[in-house]
Amino acid sequence: MLPEEKIYNYLNKRCAPQHPDFILVLGSSDLRVPKFAAEYFLENPVSNIVVSGGLGKITNEIWTETEAHTFSKVMIDLGVPAEKIYLEEKASNTGENILFSKKIIEQHGLPHREGLLIAKPYMTRRAYNTASQQWPEVEWSTAAEPLTYHEYLELVDDQETFIHLIVGDLQRIKVYGQLGFQITKQVPADVWEAYEELVDKGYNRFVIDHVG
Repeated sequence: MLPEEKIYNYLNKRCAPQHPDFILVLGSSDLRVPKFAAEYFLENPVSNIVVSGGLGKITNEIWTETEAHTFSKVMIDLGVPAEKIYLEEKASNTGENILFSKKIIEQHGLPHREGLLIAKPYMTRRAYNTASQQWPEVEWSTAAEPLTYHEYLELVDDQETFIHLIVGDLQRIKVYGQLGFQITKQVPADVWEAYEELVDKGYNRFVIDHVG
């Protein structure tokens, strides 16, 4: 198995929901995410959906409307009732996705015993770890489009940048846990070895300075 595939598989956390009260869709530039979220909702209706995301480092360059607004239009076009959707349009990172969405849910008095996180496949573990730390009162589960590493790789425009991204995301699983932004989870030794191998090969564009 390629080291980058090993990292992708680890980041792609699947945690099956039981009876979620709401769906929290994390914004990005990937329009397959709202499509998957709409399909999931239409097959498994829940009370409400929060779509979170302002304009990030990528979407700020390609869109004029927020990630949340753009995602919601896709979902509505696919049949999700607009009255089921709440928009959070200020978040610029995963922590803000959780905290700002929490405020919206609490302000509207929406049920929130169990929440389902929907994101890009390789963002689900990071989202789960962040949500479990920032909003521990909720029982969290995750879902994403069921794509293998090679299937997802075929969909990205810049495959080299994608490898840089997942290397950086894996490092943040470790570092942000140490800093208290996410729950602390031990990264398996073989996955961390894959990270070190890719960093040694120069895939370090999104690696941050703080290393534990």
